Amino acid sequence: MESMRWIRNFLTIVLALPLVALLIIPVLVISGLLGRVGFIYSAARLVIRTSLRLLGVRPEVRGLDPGVFASAPVIVSNHLSNLDGPLLVSVLPVDPRVLIKAEARKIPLIGWIMKLAGFVFVDRSSAARRQEALAEAIGKIQRERRPFLVFPEGTRSRDGEAREFKKGGFVMALRAGVPVLPVRISGTQRLLPPGRKLCAAGSVRVDFFPRLDLSGTAESQLPGLIRDLHERIYLREAI
Repeated sequence: MESMRWIRNFLTIVLALPLVALLIIPVLVISGLLGRVGFIYSAARLVIRTSLRLLGVRPEVRGLDPGVFASAPVIVSNHLSNLDGPLLVSVLPVDPRVLIKAEARKIPLIGWIMKLAGFVFVDRSSAARRQEALAEAIGKIQRERRPFLVFPEGTRSRDGEAREFKKGGFVMALRAGVPVLPVRISGTQRLLPPGRKLCAAGSVRVDFFPRLDLSGTAESQLPGLIRDLHERIYLREAI
């Protein structure tokens, strides 16, 4: 089992890196110079889906209705593993912008591509900087009508249980006038838990739930609404 895991991960690196090298110049030209941001997502999906196949990661998607993305919702998801972000980008039928911690901007090349793709980096060291990031994200939603992906736990779960949700993503949706789209990921922590470098093979689940309309909701009501959503969806066992 361990030897097969090494082989799969080695093959993924050997085959995915040349694919990245082959795509990086077109990404720089088409997205960086010509402003075709969608090409970044197309290239990323090709690399991610190829890598997931090589690793033996088999996504099962339930409840996905492409029509819900016309309203540019804020997509909120639990966070179990480093697989979660790439997995969601690979299965979503749209190109989501992402609210991501500022430290990711320092990753060589990847951080620059994230910025080019319209990601918003959150410096959590001060409330003022968090508010600046929220304002930037809200502006992008309203101008570009693109969904935003947010992991409201702020970090990966260490035990597989959903941690308490922070309200930033919900405030974004409320102020931008768009709904929240809850997504629950199951199984990624088993394949690549925090601290492990090698990804195991196996199936994972991505469940989409009905949109949550925040119109008529006051910001003071958000904590109760978030607790209810957390208990109703994220503390349930996957069926």
